[in-house]
Amino acid sequence: VAVIVVVMIGAFSLVPFIGQDLFSAEDFTLFYIEIELPAGSSRERTDRVVGRYEQRLLPLVGNGEIVSINSTVGFSQRDNQTIRRNNVAQIVVDLAERAEGRERSITDVLTDVQNLTYDIPGAEVIQFRRAQNGPPTDPPVSFRFFGDSYDELAIVTGAVRDRLSARADLVNVEDNLDAGPPELRIIVDEERAMQLGLSTQAIGSFIRTTFDGQSVSTVFLDNEQYDVIVTYAGLSTIDASAISQISIPTPDGRFIPFSAVARIDDAEALASINRFDGRREVTITADALSTANLRELNREIEQFFAEEFGSIFPGMTLRIGGDFAEIANLLIEILRIFLIGVFLIYLILGAQFKSYTQPFLILLSVPFAFVGVVLYLVLSGTPLSTTVIYASVALAGIAVNDTIVLVSFVNERRLAGASVSEAIVEGATTRLRPILLTSITTIAGLLPTAIGLGGRSVIWGPMASTIIFGLVFSTITALVVVPCVYGILFDTKRSRARFEKRRRLSAETDQHDAIVGELVGGHTS
Repeated sequence: VAVIVVVMIGAFSLVPFIGQDLFSAEDFTLFYIEIELPAGSSRERTDRVVGRYEQRLLPLVGNGEIVSINSTVGFSQRDNQTIRRNNVAQIVVDLAERAEGRERSITDVLTDVQNLTYDIPGAEVIQFRRAQNGPPTDPPVSFRFFGDSYDELAIVTGAVRDRLSARADLVNVEDNLDAGPPELRIIVDEERAMQLGLSTQAIGSFIRTTFDGQSVSTVFLDNEQYDVIVTYAGLSTIDASAISQISIPTPDGRFIPFSAVARIDDAEALASINRFDGRREVTITADALSTANLRELNREIEQFFAEEFGSIFPGMTLRIGGDFAEIANLLIEILRIFLIGVFLIYLILGAQFKSYTQPFLILLSVPFAFVGVVLYLVLSGTPLSTTVIYASVALAGIAVNDTIVLVSFVNERRLAGASVSEAIVEGATTRLRPILLTSITTIAGLLPTAIGLGGRSVIWGPMASTIIFGLVFSTITALVVVPCVYGILFDTKRSRARFEKRRRLSAETDQHDAIVGELVGGHTS
């Protein structure tokens, strides 16, 4: 038992060396080129930039690796958001499957395309990213800032983004504080306007009519009704100086320069305003070349935010996301399910064996089954994923089956009068074949999926392998560890006396039932 405990402690000490991939899934044989021009760029200008990329990429179509190229201007579908602006575009590069002759990996092809197009001018942001496999998840690096002022959020976002961009192990550093198209803001001098008999509403209505026109009547031509729109005819370009020279009428019939009642400033609006729980939110994300240092990075940014901005902006908060946050949240949720399942198993076993301690003895096979899971993940290099975690939870219900068979037989032999040691030895030898057959049949059923007969699956393969390795160790536990622990717990004077009392009561009950049966039978005859 001591040796097995040492093995278990040694196995669980390897947990930090297990990789993490929250949603392992099959690779999609395509990648994206995300193009973003400066805010306010026209769709025609964006289309010209995309055309330069197409000129470089189209000769590669049909080379055995690239099957097709699909370009979309004014639209970009990201992992968890859809962007519709004139200054964005997306190019989808579809690759051939491995079975169709493609020899190089998706990453190698993507790198070649990136080197081929790196010198194309015109774009402000260019991102090359592989298609995400599995459901949408946060990028490996994600920091969310919450506050009440976008000016304060912009200051913090800029500082953190510069810090992340300086790291060589991070790429595609971006935030969702996107600037919208440039705009002109009209600030009305309300006091001066009141002196001239103008209100803010009247000035706004005049500006709207100047640019959009106003419907003043309708006419019928060839039985069709048309609106008559009156617009300002003297404005050819929209800029601050041209608007300032417009003459605006006053209620007393005079015409005054628009600059006499309002000021026009150049401004830049936000493309979108994000809120969460009623507070404004800005998110910074990045892709990591390696996930080895993400924990240290999260602590570094958290400390940087607290030291630099904690006292300046006390109302602002930071929430760390990314892979580690999602793994932690998932583990908490699954842990609840696992504890409920173990509790239900305990209730059923307690009712079956009429004991409080023997269910714990049977559940001893669960942590030893997890030893097999940990060793499988470490030795095979398989990352910890959602499918592996769910398989581990299911393993808790499968692993106890062999132990139930053994403990039930040992209890029956003790009730028949055998000593603890005799019952354990007889139980371990007699139930050896049923226990092995129970495990072997389950392992044999999962083995084709685990080794990939008929096709390897990155989803179901690790799930089957997890259950197989867990069952191997739970079977060893049922045949070796549980009998030893059973003897340690129940081969004492107090335990033997308690069980002897239970055996006598059982024998007396059987004798009483036999006598009653004979009396009832004699009365009937």
